[in-house]
Amino acid sequence: MTLPNGEICQAWICHLALVATPGVPHFCRMGMPELKRRRKALKLSLDTVAQRVGLSTSQVQRFETGEREPKKSDLERLAALLECRVEDLLQGASEARPAPAPLRNLLPIPLAGRTAAGVYREVVEFNDAEPDYVFEPEDEDFPKARRFALEVEGDSMNQADPPIPDGARVVCVDFGETGQPFQDGMIVVLQRTREGGHLIEWSVKEIELHDDEVWFCPRSSNKRHKPIKVVNNPSSDEWNTLEVIGLVRDVSMRVRAFKQRRPV
Repeated sequence: MTLPNGEICQAWICHLALVATPGVPHFCRMGMPELKRRRKALKLSLDTVAQRVGLSTSQVQRFETGEREPKKSDLERLAALLECRVEDLLQGASEARPAPAPLRNLLPIPLAGRTAAGVYREVVEFNDAEPDYVFEPEDEDFPKARRFALEVEGDSMNQADPPIPDGARVVCVDFGETGQPFQDGMIVVLQRTREGGHLIEWSVKEIELHDDEVWFCPRSSNKRHKPIKVVNNPSSDEWNTLEVIGLVRDVSMRVRAFKQRRPV
């Protein structure tokens, strides 16, 4: 089964610079401010550019913000559309600061933000933020895949296995880098976009495979949460605003702190 690409998405995650090998810092991919500047100068929306060069809206957005590195063929098509040279598009590209060094066999994982079903946030909310990091052991199943962490808001997965209550933290791997197909029972991070990619929603869902559909299901005591049902065909228009960006690998919940009692 061919599935839609699931790279790490969203403008903020250009800071997803992971240390893949202890002691060797990796930088995030280079952003392309000139691509965005030239696109806006020609009054072209992300949707329009994507359609004319045969890419998805989220792919073009990730090129601009540095979350994804374009292929040579992508750059050539973009340059032709924007009436410039490939070299022009690469002007001003810069790299982010490196992630912190490993800490006693624990690797730094950027805390990318919050995930809440039904809550759309502006992409600009994440653009200028410097990431906080959590530290976790290497993922033995996907040691080379980039990882990111999210704080969960809401009750849409409070009856999952394991439960993911409000306030929990999930650690995820980049779904596209796992090489895995969708499978029943996978818990994933789903991104939905609106207004040409300017608004995004992240939500944690469990996959159910049906004959011709993929269902992204809540597992909640709150029956108001409904599954998102999508045709099982990545070329369908429905996938233009949907993307699986992460596979949830770990769930943690901080224990409530108690004030220390004074001795009687």
